[in-house]
Amino acid sequence: MRSLFLFLVIGTSTFAQEITQSVKGQVRDRVTGAPVVQASIALFQNDVLVTGTSTDATGSFVFATAPGRYRLIISFTGYQSEEQELLVIAGKQSNVQIVLNEVAQVLNEVVVETPYLPEPGVTSLSIEKTLRVPANFFDPVRMLVSYPGVVTANDQANSIVVRGYSPNALLWRLQGLDIVNPNHLANAGTLSDKPVANGGGVNILSAQLLDKTDFYSGNLPANYGNALAGIMAMSLRPGASDKLHYTAQASLIGMDVAAEGPLNRNHRSSFLINYRYSTIGLLSKMGVDFGDEAINFQDLSFHLNFPGKAGGNLSAFGFAGWSENQFNAKPESDWEEEKDRYTIDYDGKVYGVGLVNQFKPGFVSISAGVSLSGQIQERSSQGTDVPYPAIYSERYQSNRLLFSSFLKIVRKISAQGSIEAGITANYLNNSMDVATVTPLYIDAFYPNVQGTVDGALWQPYVNWSQRLGSFNLNAGIRYVNFGYNNRAAWEPRLSINKRFGSNLLALSYCSTSQWQQIQTYLAPGNEDLPFTRSNQLTLEWKHQVKTGLSLTSSVYYHQVYDVPILPGYPRYSLINQWEEFPEGNLEAIGNGRNYGVEGSMEKRFYSDLYFMASGSYYQSQFQANENTYIDTRFNGRFTSSLLSGKEWKRGNKAFGIHARLLYTGGLRQAPIDLFASSLTGTTIYNVLQGYTVELPDYFRTDLRVTWRKNRPGYTRTISIDIQNVTNYRNLAGYYFDTLHQEITPRYQLGIIPVLAYRVDF
Repeated sequence: MRSLFLFLVIGTSTFAQEITQSVKGQVRDRVTGAPVVQASIALFQNDVLVTGTSTDATGSFVFATAPGRYRLIISFTGYQSEEQELLVIAGKQSNVQIVLNEVAQVLNEVVVETPYLPEPGVTSLSIEKTLRVPANFFDPVRMLVSYPGVVTANDQANSIVVRGYSPNALLWRLQGLDIVNPNHLANAGTLSDKPVANGGGVNILSAQLLDKTDFYSGNLPANYGNALAGIMAMSLRPGASDKLHYTAQASLIGMDVAAEGPLNRNHRSSFLINYRYSTIGLLSKMGVDFGDEAINFQDLSFHLNFPGKAGGNLSAFGFAGWSENQFNAKPESDWEEEKDRYTIDYDGKVYGVGLVNQFKPGFVSISAGVSLSGQIQERSSQGTDVPYPAIYSERYQSNRLLFSSFLKIVRKISAQGSIEAGITANYLNNSMDVATVTPLYIDAFYPNVQGTVDGALWQPYVNWSQRLGSFNLNAGIRYVNFGYNNRAAWEPRLSINKRFGSNLLALSYCSTSQWQQIQTYLAPGNEDLPFTRSNQLTLEWKHQVKTGLSLTSSVYYHQVYDVPILPGYPRYSLINQWEEFPEGNLEAIGNGRNYGVEGSMEKRFYSDLYFMASGSYYQSQFQANENTYIDTRFNGRFTSSLLSGKEWKRGNKAFGIHARLLYTGGLRQAPIDLFASSLTGTTIYNVLQGYTVELPDYFRTDLRVTWRKNRPGYTRTISIDIQNVTNYRNLAGYYFDTLHQEITPRYQLGIIPVLAYRVDF
């Protein structure tokens, strides 16, 4: 009886035990990277203080709390407070990295209370938000279409149009280093099925590894360059340093497994590794139309983190991905469209390794990094001999290698000011071999490119930051030189912002430039083209209405110049380039302009409800003659988005419904040359006439339903994402179907359901 009594007592105690999980993090000074000691950490739920702590001598903190959604507030005398959404689950330790900005102080003994307002010109995407928003496929880039001024170029890919710029105008960074396009299936969503320089079916870097992504769409700091539309600056989170944790996820698009844990508990070093294997075959069998292609991808990524004493840190990372899609020609009796008579194979490989060291902060703060990334792409298309004429074969081969490095030195010159100097040094080597063979040998209609572009891109810069009373001033200059053709540019940057009460007003000017696409340099007569440049002026206002609710609005004007154009053809401009191969003998004398107004209202997910409503009106145009501007390919004119979600919690279970509605203006395409298309056996777009065909407006509704259960030591999550839940047929564009000899619409993806089961333990 005594044994039975003890068993019942122990069993009842175990069953009733409270589920908790630890939250760890580190707080650093944004400018120097030095740890902020004795910073206050407060955790709120429904505006009720749950727990609090402070940082130690290394800027680190740790506390334990029950699973749930919280508001995390970090504050310290002389710094602007920082707020974050925080989801704590039983199955995995939360690890947050915080940077604080200094603000003016009146008295040393007085803590200056400043409402939380994000930095101007940048949108920070947490991974928790990326995972919760419907139909993102765990990709932070797809999350951006919920923000004003950003539209998707095609549902099949994460290529985005930002403020009317081509998707090519975006730059990717990881841990502060420039990298090649880190996406699988770079040919996804293009009318020609040719790979693009930016975007793809899905990001190679799984959300399991990412900490946050900072998206710059204007007001570029001086340490960013070689981009016109913006920067995707991704960072990796450190792994858990206390014990081993695992994540396993299975869904209709594949499997995802991750492991993390300590390398040396005494030194708080950690590892994080993720492997993902995916096939779209299950969705195809459910009726989702991917064009009868066999699509597969897999990737492996890792991050090793080695904290040093007194604020130093060493980070090593790597990623490798492989993707393919295949389509086999059908028997002639089964032909329904032009594609059915071709055998198409695409194979893509992307890889990268890097090392970043933040040296121990002292009189000056020094950090340095180096990375090597590459992208290999091969695509072949082989047609049948009948009916005549038809393309016999196409060959696309590209091998891109990018070596990137940076050195940054920061010196605080006073409590109110600092100087940062540094350099980004990249070396690019890109070879390309593209050819088309036709029975009529009319090669003028097809890209036939072979060659190599290589050279160093040097980008030294200096930036001065100063607080002048209640104003913050940033002034910098960046120099860019491309060794391939020895073209250079100076890029001044200037911004000033003022915080007053719960408001922030910022005015910024940025001069930025970007090298041309590789196929542009390889076309005859284009070797000496300079950078395309942009002068960007932005006025931005942010307002904190109340806890968790904020308003943001901005107005901007961009002057684009030194755009390559073809003399004698006023409607031809490389401002419209995406996957196309340009004409030769271009001259960089073209101009363009992008301008617009944007606004958003967001309630953060601090309790059981969140929402974000956003919209923008914009124009993207280029100059056809002295007095006339016409629409670019990417001038959709407006964006609108509504995103909302709610969770109901009962005990250790949570049920959530999340929905997103997108309504944006249609993009444009060039008219089809009927005679040339019929003659050559493929679609010939008359780009010399410009992009005069406006596509219909774009509409999509996405839905996500989740069920999460916390148990001691693990968390289970079941979710279903439905992209385009109404199955609305958005038009992707038109092509000439040589089988039926007629112009035919091509639609974007219909309804896509993705069921997923996830366990964190």
